[in-house]
Amino acid sequence: MIRLGNDTFVSYILGKRIKVIATDQLMASLYINDEYKGKCELSLILNKINSFEMKEQDIKGMVRDEHKLYSELSEIIKTQKISPQLE
Repeated sequence: MIRLGNDTFVSYILGKRIKVIATDQLMASLYINDEYKGKCELSLILNKINSFEMKEQDIKGMVRDEHKLYSELSEIIKTQKISPQLE
């Protein structure tokens, strides 16, 4: 993962560009291939992306289509308790 400035993180996992933009110290916006996916907890998503990077070789063998990656990242967003005020 590459940190761009103080609040933007970029990674490439399985050919997908994952961008996380911190909105404050706790929350972030998640983009996959420049498409907005939602808000999530900053530390959680950075740890999950780091985990994906560390296991990328295993992921390539296990994940046959891109929907699995989207599904896993989307699940993180769905399980977050997000206040409408953060949107």
